[in-house]
Amino acid sequence: MKRKHFVLMIASIIAMILFSVGCSLDGSNGDSGDTVYAIGDTGPAGGIIFYIDTADEHPWTYLEVAPVSTEWASKEWGDYNTEIGGDAGLTGIGDGQAATDAIVQHLADNTSETDRAAQLCNTLSHNSYDDWFLPSHDELNAIWDNIVDDGEDANSGVGGFANGNYWSSSELASDGAWSQTFYDGDQNFSSKISLRRVRAVRAF
Repeated sequence: MKRKHFVLMIASIIAMILFSVGCSLDGSNGDSGDTVYAIGDTGPAGGIIFYIDTADEHPWTYLEVAPVSTEWASKEWGDYNTEIGGDAGLTGIGDGQAATDAIVQHLADNTSETDRAAQLCNTLSHNSYDDWFLPSHDELNAIWDNIVDDGEDANSGVGGFANGNYWSSSELASDGAWSQTFYDGDQNFSSKISLRRVRAVRAF
């Protein structure tokens, strides 16, 4: 009798393990790491998925832009007439975090400036997520191309983006950085003391 009970107990344990593995594989009982997202889906932090690393070029798979409720208006880029250089000049997909880190560190070490675009994104906490950063030149453009552009170079209204200019984290020169207009998608040089809108992103 004892042997029979022991066999039944082992069988039950094996069944529970197989059930658990099956749930994880199909994503029905996993955490956010098991969830498959599409462009335009709501991300785990409550934002919008705007880029997927289908080529597996990065340690993350998705980029999510924060919701409109977190957006700032009329913010400066920071430290006019000083070229930060290094990572602050990065422009590509996957470069926003490094550029943001470089800007934030520079401002902390060399200025008394606060309330600047990269600083605001770096300190953002939303829906218990605090890994936000200011998007790079190409990441900002991916937001426009993949979720905001209506197909005719106009703002579709998706994501609540204003028909205005948004900062990227990509420095151009001592006096300017890349920004992008969200009424036609044009990317351009903006003076670091210009007042632009700011929307954070995160990678996961």
